[in-house]
Amino acid sequence: MMKWYPVELHTHSIHSDGDFTVEELVRAAKRDGYAALALTDHNTSSGVNTFCAQAKAQGIVPVRGLEWTTYWGHMVVLEEQGYTDWRGVRPEQIDQAIRSIHAHHGIVGIAHPYSLSDPVNTGYHWAFQIEDWSQVDYLEVWSRNYAPYRIQSQRAFELWENLLNQGYHITAMTGRDWHRDDRLPCCYTWIGVENVLTEDSIVNAIRNGRVCLSAGPLLTMKVIQDAQDFFPGECALEEMLCVKMEIDFRTLPEVWDREQIVPREIRLICDGETVKKFPVFQEKGKMEAAHFFEAAGRWLRADLYGDYYGVPDCRIAVTNPVYLKNASYSISKKSPHI
Repeated sequence: MMKWYPVELHTHSIHSDGDFTVEELVRAAKRDGYAALALTDHNTSSGVNTFCAQAKAQGIVPVRGLEWTTYWGHMVVLEEQGYTDWRGVRPEQIDQAIRSIHAHHGIVGIAHPYSLSDPVNTGYHWAFQIEDWSQVDYLEVWSRNYAPYRIQSQRAFELWENLLNQGYHITAMTGRDWHRDDRLPCCYTWIGVENVLTEDSIVNAIRNGRVCLSAGPLLTMKVIQDAQDFFPGECALEEMLCVKMEIDFRTLPEVWDREQIVPREIRLICDGETVKKFPVFQEKGKMEAAHFFEAAGRWLRADLYGDYYGVPDCRIAVTNPVYLKNASYSISKKSPHI
């Protein structure tokens, strides 16, 4: 049985530029309901041993990490069993560096690709020249506080959908980029795991795209075909199928503001186009919606739209896609413009 866990995999402590001690970060994560947490300080893992011990003591699954912080962009590295030197990596050498991280059993995610850069924050904007996007494990489409309505988020979503439409299977993620206990509205990453939640199962779920994102209630989706369930990241056949979507309004009730975040509509998305809309008619317990149709395209995804802090018709939750087989598309190796 699939179970969904809230995690945060982009954080900082006093070991780099965060205000948190490691102990304070773990306590804040426990308060905010996270089942797992990564420490990803800038270019250092000096706090990781203390962090792992503190997280385990609080019943939180620790994930070892580090954020590459360079003049050409930031990249989160998780569970690397070794070390790939970030120093001296030129923009055109990033593919080689990612291959090294993968060889050490780690995964990589592009952090806040469209954040303000020069002259405000040198290196925040992604400028590395990726030749093979199939090497990238995930992309932060939502970053920091109030992410759903930020222009940077809209641009990151456009990049992600562009990559999906080229045939790449890249997981969408959120990144709180958590430096201090500001308690501002943030988004949650939900990891789908069938067995025990561990560092390995989290990393494998990200590799396989079994991830949902939300600024409010948890939205999940599965495709049912020939009595078999296909979850985000898996591949169904390009033929008649049933898409089942579910909103769980019981999700972290102490975290999201129900007066400021109001779900209105589920949208079933295929290759970036809306296939079907389902009005949200309740705000307690769970709500389910289903749609039978002859699927044709590369991928299917569900989005939840609603009011978000005064902004109407705003995306407030999203699933990663279920991919469709038998779509005769080739993967382009051309790097999209960032």
